[in-house]
Amino acid sequence: MCSSDLTYFATYAQTRLGYSDRLILYVSVLGGLANVGFIALSAVLSDRLGRRRMLLVGWLACLPWSFVAIPLMDTGRPIWYAVAVVGMFAVAAFGWGPAAAFIPELFATRYRYTGSALTANLAGIAGGAVPTLMAGMLLATWGSGAVGLMLAVLALVSLFCTYLLPETLGTAFASQPTSPADLADEPAELEVPADD
Repeated sequence: MCSSDLTYFATYAQTRLGYSDRLILYVSVLGGLANVGFIALSAVLSDRLGRRRMLLVGWLACLPWSFVAIPLMDTGRPIWYAVAVVGMFAVAAFGWGPAAAFIPELFATRYRYTGSALTANLAGIAGGAVPTLMAGMLLATWGSGAVGLMLAVLALVSLFCTYLLPETLGTAFASQPTSPADLADEPAELEVPADD
C-alpha cells in the first residue's frame, strides 16, 4: 500500500509543488536508503517476532502515515516533503522484509513458486499500478485528502487480509518428494509444531 504511490509523489512534487528534479532525486535516494535499512530491520524482526506480526505492524504504521504524508508535502517546504517521502519509504519497507519469507510459506511445497509468483504479480498490478493511476484522478476531483484516504483504505484492506492469514514462523515444512511415486500423492502441507 504505502509503496504504491511513491512514484506518484515524485510527479506530485514536480507538477504541483514545483520542486526541482534534483531535489526529488536526492529525496528519493534518501528514501531508498531508509527503505533498505527498514527492509533489513523488518526481516530480522520477522525471524524473531513473526512474519505476520511484522506485516501487521507495517500496515498499522501506514494508516496514520497515509493521512500525514500529503499534508506534509503540501506545506511547500522541501524538508517536510523529504520527511513525508522518507517516512513513506520506511513504513512501506516493513511489509517488504517479511513478505519474502511469509508469502512462499503460505503455500504447500508443490505450489510454492507458482503461488508466490502469482501473488507478487497480481499484487503489483492491484496494489501498485491501480492506486498510482487513481491518485491523479482523485487529486483533480476531490483534492489531496482523497489520495490520503485511498492510501488509508488500502492499508485497512491489507491489514484485514493479513490478519486473516496464519503465522508461518516456526512451522516446519514436510519433506520433499523423493520419487515420482511420491509426486502423485497429495501436496505436502505445513506441519505446525505443537505448543509446549
